[in-house]
Amino acid sequence: MAQAKMASLRSRKPCPILFPGDSLTCRLTPRLKAQSNWKQGTGRETSKRLPLRMRVPRPQPWWLALLLLLLPGTPRADNHRSLLYHLTAVSAPTPGAPAFWVSGWLGPQQYLSYNNLRAQAEPYGAWVWESQVSWYWEKETADLRNKQKLFLEALKTLEEGGPFTLQGLLGCELGPDNVSVPVATFALNGEEFMKFDTKLGTWDGEWPEARTIGSKWMQEPDAVNKEKTFLLYSCPHRLLGHLERGRGNLEWKEPPSMRMKARPGTAPGFSVLTCIAFSFYPPELQLRFLRNGLAAGSGESDIGPNGDGSFHAWSSLTVKSGDEHHYCCVVQHAGLAQPLTVELESPAKSSMPVVGIMVGFLLLLIVAGGGALLWRRMRKGLPAPWISFHGDDVGALLPTPDLAKDAES
Repeated sequence: MAQAKMASLRSRKPCPILFPGDSLTCRLTPRLKAQSNWKQGTGRETSKRLPLRMRVPRPQPWWLALLLLLLPGTPRADNHRSLLYHLTAVSAPTPGAPAFWVSGWLGPQQYLSYNNLRAQAEPYGAWVWESQVSWYWEKETADLRNKQKLFLEALKTLEEGGPFTLQGLLGCELGPDNVSVPVATFALNGEEFMKFDTKLGTWDGEWPEARTIGSKWMQEPDAVNKEKTFLLYSCPHRLLGHLERGRGNLEWKEPPSMRMKARPGTAPGFSVLTCIAFSFYPPELQLRFLRNGLAAGSGESDIGPNGDGSFHAWSSLTVKSGDEHHYCCVVQHAGLAQPLTVELESPAKSSMPVVGIMVGFLLLLIVAGGGALLWRRMRKGLPAPWISFHGDDVGALLPTPDLAKDAES
């Protein structure tokens, strides 16, 4: 029976990545967009038993992950009462990429980043300005270095298959009654396979890999006590401290800067309208097109993070050429008092910066060329160009040869 259940678990379609969600089996989030370049590739099936390398996750659209944050049973985007660490280790990192990295999340906001190349826990985004006690980041660094050691050594215990991606979701969430609920779930190549039981103090799972890794960690000195202390004590205290000191960050609302422009489409007779939103927070934002005030459908769209914790997004729509100015873009965001209507930029307006740059560059070339010519003529003892060009006026400024002879006599 256990073998049949294990086979069922192994045959499931792999999750792209493990994160908080309504199902521990398949969890998605935008939180590791920056690390998606470090994911491993898939392998080939070489036996009847599905090898672990077949369960390596494939990259998924980032905007889909955003939508899953709003599904019932998931930590809502407006729920700041959670502190979660996402840990990832890979057995065969690409050259120059880390083998272990962590992102820490306060509700929907990333506040911490760590990887084994720098080996330092660092604040992220707006949390750089959070007022913290001097030893706080030293403690975060020490904890994550310990996790790095455990994760990388665990990968070495896995003998067959590969490459492997080991992930962990560790942290705590505060319920309505302010009771902390620990979170400690682990995934191997995108599938949940192990949990930490805070009551029993054990890492449990049905897969052989879970027993192998769990036994390895149980042999580490004081590993169980460290895990329980972190989940039941350190995490809730850190969360409450962030809620108190970082309330401004958690309530941060930045309205988007908007722009709408047109470009020729790939098909003759069509243009592509693009509505772009810059530097906004929170990430929930709606872009839609209207034609003469009526809904005009939707096209491609995407959203992504900026390095400062804000986001950018765009949406495009293909329309008939010559019909562009009948369209506008409407944006809705928590940072706006009311929906904002964005009109299409005129070609003259959009081309003015380019024309200005070109004119300035040409003027610079002319000035530089004139200066070089003047310098060369003066080194040879020749008059300046504007003096030679005056012809009859030369004698008024420079003595002629005849005048020079008269002066000598």
